[in-house]
Formats: sequence, C-alpha cells, structure tokens
Amino acid sequence: MTFGKLIIIIGAIFVLIGLFYEYTSIFSFMKNNPLDFKFTIGNTKIYFPLGTCLIISIVITLLIKLF
Repeated sequence: MTFGKLIIIIGAIFVLIGLFYEYTSIFSFMKNNPLDFKFTIGNTKIYFPLGTCLIISIVITLLIKLF
C-alpha cells in the first residue's frame, strides 16, 4: 500500500467518524458537557472543550492501559 492510499483511507475513516458523531445520538452526552467553556461577547463566540478533551483523554488512556 502506498502512502497516498493510506492518507486517503485515514481521511475517509475520519469523515465517517465525523458523520457518525454528527447524525447519531450516541455521543449526545459530549455535546453539552458542563466542563466545556462557552463565552459570547457581542458577535464573538469562544468555545473551549475542556471537559470533552478530558473525557477523550481518559478513554484513550484506559484503552492503552488495557492493551
């Protein structure tokens, strides 16, 4: 497998994961996480997903420790 095909396959996987995340309700607990910071000042919106990053980090750490 060439490097170009590998990049295309990885990109397609990311697109499928994004579509799955957007159009299913399985990950709905991550969309309104109370630890995510949201600021609105005039027309400017700032969103910092600290809680979502922590959840993802814990899950990935547990998976790595498991294997």
